[in-house]
Amino acid sequence: MSFRVKTRRRLGRGVWAVLVTALFVGPLIFKSLPLEAAEKKPESDREKAMGAYLALEESKKTSNTTTPEQQEVLVTELKALQKELLQFPKKKRFHFTQDMQYTYDSNANRVKIHHEKGDSTFRVNPAAEVDLSGLKTDLRVEYRYNRIYNIKRPENDSYNQETTLRFSRKILPKTTLALNDRLNRSSVRVAGKDNRKVGWDNAHRATLNYELNPKIKLNLESNYTRTDFPHKDYGRTSNLSYSLDPNVSLQVTRKTRFTGGYRWSFTKIPTKSINATTHEVRAGYSGQLTPKSSLSADVSLSRQNPDSAQVGISDTVNSSLGYVWQATPKTSIRALYSNSLSLAVSDSLSGVNLLKSSTRSASDTWSLSVRVRLHRRVTGELSFNPSRSYSKTKQTGAANTHTQTIAFPFQIAFDVNVTKWLKLRLTYTFRHQIGDEPKTDENRAHTWFAGCNTAF
Repeated sequence: MSFRVKTRRRLGRGVWAVLVTALFVGPLIFKSLPLEAAEKKPESDREKAMGAYLALEESKKTSNTTTPEQQEVLVTELKALQKELLQFPKKKRFHFTQDMQYTYDSNANRVKIHHEKGDSTFRVNPAAEVDLSGLKTDLRVEYRYNRIYNIKRPENDSYNQETTLRFSRKILPKTTLALNDRLNRSSVRVAGKDNRKVGWDNAHRATLNYELNPKIKLNLESNYTRTDFPHKDYGRTSNLSYSLDPNVSLQVTRKTRFTGGYRWSFTKIPTKSINATTHEVRAGYSGQLTPKSSLSADVSLSRQNPDSAQVGISDTVNSSLGYVWQATPKTSIRALYSNSLSLAVSDSLSGVNLLKSSTRSASDTWSLSVRVRLHRRVTGELSFNPSRSYSKTKQTGAANTHTQTIAFPFQIAFDVNVTKWLKLRLTYTFRHQIGDEPKTDENRAHTWFAGCNTAF
């Protein structure tokens, strides 16, 4: 057995030991802590004290008929609140989080039944954030590292580093500007090559929000993304995309809101035949039907115009409908249905003949989940998410072709809040997929997941 495989197995055992220790020892530690100290929220208490202080200060300014004794009582209460506010802890400027995840997939390659090969994956994801915000400006800098280890397929190991800068400020009485800049460096192994494939990803997002009145808000969002692969072994390619998204939000009542928007985007990659410009129009609704239920609906229509004449124009219609019902104080039920219809038509020349082809595709997804709060620190969720995808192609002088895939995934998950700074998540997923050819397209997989999150 190679040294690399031994090291990965030892690392897996170490991660399992940390997860098991946190799962069984963490609740005992948390149980020994006073409940008041565990559930105390200094920020909310600080806001309450600040509100009381401002109320007393306002009453002191506006009260002209108070007696000297009442004025003396107000001054005494103000001094007491000032002293209480000074005793609150200062704003936390540094944050650190650590995610450790273990996943076992019994059919990692999604091959046919009785030919499965399982694989275990470990993911380590530490992150650090510095909060430089002031009274009027929100400024945060975050660094995140993500490392993935595969036990049986080390060629799929990868890691990436990401730095994000977030800025937000109210530049005018009714206008807010938000900026988000991200720089990501990824490194993955490629079979048959000694050098890793390194990619640099630059993403910039700018958002401008304007409050026309208390019920109407106008937003303008701009996104720019560029990915570069500078290594000469991979062609030194670059991918570029840009989008502009103006939208509006209308709060008709306290429980009803409508949204609408338009999105223009274009992509540019080395394979020029895929360069395209896309126009999209969308509308949405969200509202509370009853005190315990709410409904949401979205619909969008888009058209993609490619730069190359050999690639057809594609029209897509997406729609979704969601419903949430709070059955009991500890139980919530969610139902979601989404549908996507797409039609692509293209013309191509074969010698002197003009060939026309059209591809019609559709996908449907249903989702039903029940979330139950089993304990003060434990929440369980059952979900069933079947999906269906269908595609049919017609071409001049050729037989029609069609494909169909149906999947039935079922998942059970548990979230455990061990302490204020430690959270665990355990999930099991069973997935069964069938297609046009039962002997080759049918497969099933069992996936186990264990995750541990710490935040300081």
